[in-house]
Amino acid sequence: MTGLGSLRAAILSFLLPLVAVGCAGQPVQTGTFARNLSSEQAMALPPPGGPAIVSVVERRFDNAVEQDVFLATSALTPGQNSIKAQFFGTTSPFKLSDNKLTSTPVTEAGIASEMRRALPGIRMARSSFFVQNNYGPFGYAFGRGARSDLCMYAWQQIRSPSGTISPLANYGSIQIRLRLCQAGGTEEQLLAVMYNYTIVGSVDAGGWNPYGEPRSVPSSLGGVGAPIYPRPASSEPIVPIIQPRTTTYTSSAPVTLPQAQSVTRKTGSVVSASAVSVPGPASAGSRPNSVSTPAVSNAIPAPLVPSPSAAMGAREVTIPPPSCTDMTSGAANACR
Repeated sequence: MTGLGSLRAAILSFLLPLVAVGCAGQPVQTGTFARNLSSEQAMALPPPGGPAIVSVVERRFDNAVEQDVFLATSALTPGQNSIKAQFFGTTSPFKLSDNKLTSTPVTEAGIASEMRRALPGIRMARSSFFVQNNYGPFGYAFGRGARSDLCMYAWQQIRSPSGTISPLANYGSIQIRLRLCQAGGTEEQLLAVMYNYTIVGSVDAGGWNPYGEPRSVPSSLGGVGAPIYPRPASSEPIVPIIQPRTTTYTSSAPVTLPQAQSVTRKTGSVVSASAVSVPGPASAGSRPNSVSTPAVSNAIPAPLVPSPSAAMGAREVTIPPPSCTDMTSGAANACR
């Protein structure tokens, strides 16, 4: 009996640790699934030019990970600019939890309800244009906030085509929502955020792929008779066109010099000249026969002097000879 009792004690001492290990649970689960992260851990980043990331709040669910990437704002409209990113297709770290996030399809009623919560009291107008960024098509709406604020709400669902989704490949999806208000902003500035944001997060699973199959290489690539020319990424030309340098000449109203008079001497020779129009200054104190150089920009060219007018004929004036006097001057000698 003594040997049997010692055997039972040995067996129990061996099995009790195994039973204790089997009953061990997962790490302690807190009352909330939200936690603050640094800006480097954001799974969706705004464009490099801003707006800047203020903080990141992450919530983990049984089937998804949700992040609110809060952005800086200068608007007076109540609320916080943010990018909401939801990644569906994850597994829960807790075995017995029941905290799933519902992936709702994009509908008009659902988007209207989201906009009322994100931008209360603002009348939003949906755009009827079909637009898409690097991740596919998206929708957006604009509205006027406080004072000069322009607000935009944009939405996008990223998932593979329905015919390619299976439990082993191309499953999972990403939901993106952007709420953005900017003081004195324009539609182009706000839409630039939606066009240029970047998704940097992913799910560590082999079959998770919400982007679909990669596009095939065009058949014309590397072929004959299909030239490819460089195209800029924007509307700006590849080589900027330098406008020719222009020189502007400015001149005041022309000034007409008095007509020169012809002199008739005893010999009968006539000296005549016609009036000449020369551009002169506009100041009242300038001399009648002065010539001014026109003001120029970047260079000083030669003065512009128009040709004499042929329509103005010479006028002949006879000047009487000097009277004879008793003086022995040159004038008196001319009277002899």
